[in-house]
Amino acid sequence: MDELEYVGKLKGRKTLKEMIASKEVVPASELAKLRAEEGVQEKAFADAVKSEQSHRKTKLVTGKVDGRDYWTRERFIE
Repeated sequence: MDELEYVGKLKGRKTLKEMIASKEVVPASELAKLRAEEGVQEKAFADAVKSEQSHRKTKLVTGKVDGRDYWTRERFIE
């Protein structure tokens, strides 16, 4: 061990701060935000699909209001 000497920083190595600045590494807090945003987008997409499926159902006459037919759509059943 007496023969070892410090040469200096290895070339090509970066510190953690440099890697975060160059976007090579993403902090956990940003990952959590991304996951939350993805969850919101997935829920919105699922709601849109459910709405579209229920909208495609046939219209049914369910009564009369002020002399006009009152239309509703079939209920959505999963």
